[in-house]
Amino acid sequence: MAVRGKHLQAWIISIVAMDIACLLVSAILAVLMRIGYAEMSEYILGEFDGWLILLGSIILGNYFAGAYGIEYLHSSFNVIVGEIFSLVFTVVIVSITSYAWLQQLIGRGVLGLTLGLYTAISLFLRIVVYKALFSSRPFQRRVVIIGTGKQAGMIRQMLENKWILPVHKIIAFVRIIHPGTDSETDDVVSINGIAVLNSTYDSLANLIKSLDIDLIVLAQSDNKDASYCYRQLSRLRFEGIEVLTMLSAAEIYAGRIPLELVTEEDIAEIAMQSRMPSVRRIKRVFDIFIAMLGCIILFPLGMLIAILLKLTAPGSPVFYSQIRAGLFGKSFTIFKFRTMYEDAEKETGVVWAKKNDPRITPLGKILRRFRLDEIPQLYNVLKGEMSIVGPRPERPELVAELDKKIPFYIERLNVMPGLTGWAQIRFPYGDSVEDAMRKLEYDLYYIKHLSLSFDLQIILRTFRIVILGMERTI
Repeated sequence: MAVRGKHLQAWIISIVAMDIACLLVSAILAVLMRIGYAEMSEYILGEFDGWLILLGSIILGNYFAGAYGIEYLHSSFNVIVGEIFSLVFTVVIVSITSYAWLQQLIGRGVLGLTLGLYTAISLFLRIVVYKALFSSRPFQRRVVIIGTGKQAGMIRQMLENKWILPVHKIIAFVRIIHPGTDSETDDVVSINGIAVLNSTYDSLANLIKSLDIDLIVLAQSDNKDASYCYRQLSRLRFEGIEVLTMLSAAEIYAGRIPLELVTEEDIAEIAMQSRMPSVRRIKRVFDIFIAMLGCIILFPLGMLIAILLKLTAPGSPVFYSQIRAGLFGKSFTIFKFRTMYEDAEKETGVVWAKKNDPRITPLGKILRRFRLDEIPQLYNVLKGEMSIVGPRPERPELVAELDKKIPFYIERLNVMPGLTGWAQIRFPYGDSVEDAMRKLEYDLYYIKHLSLSFDLQIILRTFRIVILGMERTI
């Protein structure tokens, strides 16, 4: 089975050894560039304690980032974020240690160059080595999907997502047959080149074992069949085979909770997470800190935007305010830099903003592309009406309309709305009920997995979108 037992130990040893080799090469190159060849040996040996602390910090940073676990490899983004976390952790530990010892363990120039080289080399090797490793059996996860319908196809797409490193290899779809029915004569033998195998419930466990499978995903359309199948296969978990329901697989591999799979019990569980007092307090402290920092850093940019708005639209207000639905549906006034022509909704009324919306000014298009029109909402965060991360606030009129058309839509009001959110970085601008449904699936996932670490991940991804002016990706 993949990456278990001896293979897992070999995996960890190999990656730690690669980290040590990367640091050694980076240190040698940095010393050569800053000190020179003649004094290289003396410098490295003379700062031996510092190099050991640096190595230990890097390994600890990678450990805390989860870089030595298989779950870390679900996406290339995890690898990049892990490298950033490890770098920051290392700098903090080395700085604290140097302060405690009242001396600089390694010269700043050499240290900075070493860390820069290490990060570049390590990131490159991790991506290349991981992709090479996961083309071999010991590091692949062999998958069987139980079911052959629409849901099975959805799971296949999730596992083959281009952002996921090639960890998963789908071996077969399994069609459950019932003796005495015509399903035994179904002549479909493959779906998109992947074999379709027939099995009864009684022989299913033996079939799974014979295929040397690591992951089973239950993708049956009938919930009773899926429930019975799970009970039949659950004992395989004690043999190291992971068994996932359709809902669990969607959460892990798509980062959303499909509405067609969710039940009232699931919603109740999701709501409990959002109402935990400890989570709310930690989030509020974090929001205040980030909002104050953002106000200080972005104040000059905000002033420049205000001047440009005045120059391009004399007589028009710089700010645009609007009533939005906040926590538990309580209305509040949101503030933005004006990006639309004045009285843009006089004739249209309340409608969704669209891509290439004719109501948006030329300067407004730039502000929206880089999300700069949202800067004034830091004021809403400081007032306690919004959070840095959360579902985007909608107008009360739209909330009332969508609540009638989309099941569980009102649940997104269980948390404070945010400047950015999981749905915003995973799904493009929506202008239909169908888009609102998909965004709700991402919002529900965010609420269920609400945590400070998840907020930090969303903020990092938002920076990437803002800096590059990118479209959001699914």
